[in-house]
Amino acid sequence: MRLVIDIRHLTKKEPSGVGQYTLELLKALFDLDKENEYILFSSGSERARENLPTFDYPNVKIIHLNIPNRLLNASLLATGRPKFDELITEKIGHHEKTIFFFPNLNILSLSPNTPYVLTLHDLSFEIFSHLYNQKDRWWHKLTRPRELAQNAQAIIVPSKSAANDVHLIFGVPKEKIHVIQHGVEPRFSKKIETQDFGINSRYHLPKNFALFIGTLEPRKNIKTIIEAVTKYRQENKNDLHLVLAGKPTKYSDQLFQNLTKEQKQFIHQLGYVKNQDRPALYRLATVTLFPSLYEGFGLPILESMTSGTPVITSNTSSMPEVSGSAAICVDPYNSNDLTAALHELLSSEELQNQKIAAGLERMKDFDWKKTAEKTLEIFTSL
Repeated sequence: MRLVIDIRHLTKKEPSGVGQYTLELLKALFDLDKENEYILFSSGSERARENLPTFDYPNVKIIHLNIPNRLLNASLLATGRPKFDELITEKIGHHEKTIFFFPNLNILSLSPNTPYVLTLHDLSFEIFSHLYNQKDRWWHKLTRPRELAQNAQAIIVPSKSAANDVHLIFGVPKEKIHVIQHGVEPRFSKKIETQDFGINSRYHLPKNFALFIGTLEPRKNIKTIIEAVTKYRQENKNDLHLVLAGKPTKYSDQLFQNLTKEQKQFIHQLGYVKNQDRPALYRLATVTLFPSLYEGFGLPILESMTSGTPVITSNTSSMPEVSGSAAICVDPYNSNDLTAALHELLSSEELQNQKIAAGLERMKDFDWKKTAEKTLEIFTSL
């Protein structure tokens, strides 16, 4: 079997959560499967190509189309060409058992009846479209997500919540939707590492802080986090700081311009944090806050629990499903609810230890090898 996998989104210098999913899944797949042929397809300038990861496996090959993605997308939208299946055949020949895998939404073109599997991480662009800027809304529209979902041979989603959304909103039959949870990387653990002290110093981290990791966009509910931590400090006379680690946006820039003088003293913006630094940030944090309005999975919840740091997250979409009883779930639209949860957790060492222990037990259910095995089962069934 030949598996052609679209990795165009991995040419970005700073990979998103979808990029992390793709990287970890591919590594686990290649470690697991030595028989099938894997063709990784990318495009973009030579500079973009330099950002691609390297995979040293005999059954893995990368085909890079040296054309700017803007030009490629314009051609795909205007003419429907190049068709990816024809392009692969032209480059390396025909294989009768070829399946395409798209780990992320993207603009694409395939010949009729070409079998493919699509991962839909969430439908936030449908449910919370008003929180996206005009450029992002247009991009999602141009990818034709509903059509791609309905024509796919199989759809992978990371949670039952996301599966329900895809079924109800896109009208995809339940039997075509497969729930495969994400895993957690081994480098996330409770054990303190020597590098933690260097990261603490490099980022000038306070002694006692609540942590948020993720893109600083409206859906992540940053404004409510700031309001809740501000109220908690005022009500409890506790010097809890807030550390925001994630790629800034116009939304966050505007938000930070309106901070009070007091808030600027305890809110720390780290910007985009490299993957290798994230485990230490979780271990150094007092609590992780992730009261997102909507998630298809919510990987920071899992990463924090695996690192031995308690989590406060939302009671909506997939987040209770991912966290189980190991996190405190709150109403993301009510900053007072988040403030109360902070008080409940931080005033009780017993509750903190209970949530930490539950989180470490919970993380045993999530493993990238299991994710890869279930994903390979879908490919094989087709």
